[in-house]
Amino acid sequence: MPETQSVLIIDDDPVVAEIMETIFAGEVQITSCRNGPDGIAAAVAGAPDLILLDVRMPEMDGYEALKLLKSSSETEDIPVIFLTAKTETEDEFMGLELGAIDYISKPIIPRIVKVRIHNHLLLKRNRDQLANMSMIDGLTGIANRRRFDDYLDQEFRRGARSEYPVSLLMLDIDEFKIYNDSFGHQQGDECLKAVAAEIKSHSRRPSDLVARYGGEEFAVILPDTPLGAAQMLAEKIRAGVEGLQIAHPGAQATPYVTVSIGAACTENAGITALTDLIEVADKCVYRAKETGRNRVCKSLD
Repeated sequence: MPETQSVLIIDDDPVVAEIMETIFAGEVQITSCRNGPDGIAAAVAGAPDLILLDVRMPEMDGYEALKLLKSSSETEDIPVIFLTAKTETEDEFMGLELGAIDYISKPIIPRIVKVRIHNHLLLKRNRDQLANMSMIDGLTGIANRRRFDDYLDQEFRRGARSEYPVSLLMLDIDEFKIYNDSFGHQQGDECLKAVAAEIKSHSRRPSDLVARYGGEEFAVILPDTPLGAAQMLAEKIRAGVEGLQIAHPGAQATPYVTVSIGAACTENAGITALTDLIEVADKCVYRAKETGRNRVCKSLD
């Protein structure tokens, strides 16, 4: 069953939200804010599928709010419909030029508004489905490198703004070239899929992201997670992959396929940029390999 979509209403008139609640009767999740600054904060925090934005509001009018929404990478792709008593052509032109997708005039006509909003939500859902398909690794079914890059950038900035740690696990299958040479690329692909599924099985929170970083490399992004907790998860993943007992007679560490894992966290003093986080996690992977493979090394080791 499709997930319930959400609409954020930014309007200083509380009656508008009440009308929308009545119109949609639970079909759509409705949240509301009474001014522009609160609405923008709610859009960043909740990532609604659609925003209904009034033009005339105290503190910040709808045009200024829309400019701010479209200038932020976290909210620029959220479709916005202007909902206002203004009906002049110039007002409509200005809203559409700033990036609004539609313009609904007050007073609200329930039947018309419901159909128009449903149409825009359907378009949003279809667009999201296409976007999700472009973010999935075709072989393993987990997130691809593009999704990894986008999500890590988003969570790194969110963590800095909200003052919570973001941890990163980088994983590399040990001696995978030898495995491929021994069993062939088709069996190598099956190995990659099995390892990806095992890593994914340890991801418990919706905010965690498991991705294929490239080749036989994987990554796990862990928002709001200190280094100690990330290391514990890494150990579970390491043991889980070894526990698959995928035969690897050419390996030096064990007779099975294993992974070396590097763990890094933004709470480390030396990590001030996103690239630092990746670099530290990568160095930890290499250290894990140099010290025997099939192990976890963290950035404070």
